[in-house]
Amino acid sequence: MAIDDEELEKNVEMMSLLPDRYYVILRSTGKDEFTMSAYDTTNKTYDDDDDFNSAMVVQEGVLDMVREHTDDLFDRGVAAIQFRLIAEEMIEETEIEDPRITKTIEGNVVRVNFGTEQ
Repeated sequence: MAIDDEELEKNVEMMSLLPDRYYVILRSTGKDEFTMSAYDTTNKTYDDDDDFNSAMVVQEGVLDMVREHTDDLFDRGVAAIQFRLIAEEMIEETEIEDPRITKTIEGNVVRVNFGTEQ
């Protein structure tokens, strides 16, 4: 019995997963299209509420969000990318030459220390 390329690729993907983890895997299949796979490699059973843990619940939430709110997630992704690119450009434009002034970037915040003398 021959195995097709898609099934082979899926088997290789599953064999590469580490144990005791929850995975959501997105794979681009073309312009504006993707597939989504979810894996639970914990070998846990979920018989009642006590069996649920935060990672499993969040994985279910992510799957639901992607299924039900794909357009909103796409729009938020585009906005986040644009924001990051603009922020990086602004940071490059404000490169500081004075060695007495220090600048650090923490997430979305640029902290500038002008020293004690102003």
